[in-house]
Amino acid sequence: MKAAIIVLLVLSLAANALLWRRVAALEKAAVAPNDFPLGENMGYLQRYADKLWYAAEAGNWDLARYYHDEMKETAETIESAHVTKDDVAISATLHRMLPPALQGVDKAIDARNAGIFRERYQALVTTCNACHVTAKHPFMRIVVPVGPPAQWNQDFSPQH
Repeated sequence: MKAAIIVLLVLSLAANALLWRRVAALEKAAVAPNDFPLGENMGYLQRYADKLWYAAEAGNWDLARYYHDEMKETAETIESAHVTKDDVAISATLHRMLPPALQGVDKAIDARNAGIFRERYQALVTTCNACHVTAKHPFMRIVVPVGPPAQWNQDFSPQH
């Protein structure tokens, strides 16, 4: 009897968890492209890129893999939102530009090669900045992190 109750409880909890996951997915899908939190998601990309750099610099390739994958998932979220801002198809532009740069970083992580990683990371940063120019945000410039992790990997100075 106790076993049957436990099984029913576990099944009930599992069904409830699946239901809430489905509701969350439907709510996420219901966001109109113009209501999509683009800045927030771009901020996640920046934060993950920053942590990716520091993980690789420390030789923590498993952690670098984790942050690479977080960047890829966040990019896919932005792509699936079909965001257009200021007559620029942001999601489509990101879809064209970011995956090749992430693939280069992916290969460097697989090789566990810090030298190749630094080259591929610089290419990633260059891609981010090229995308920002395309998106009419040239003032948004990302840089390779310097110094301890307390600093951001963004240049906040005015554009000349």
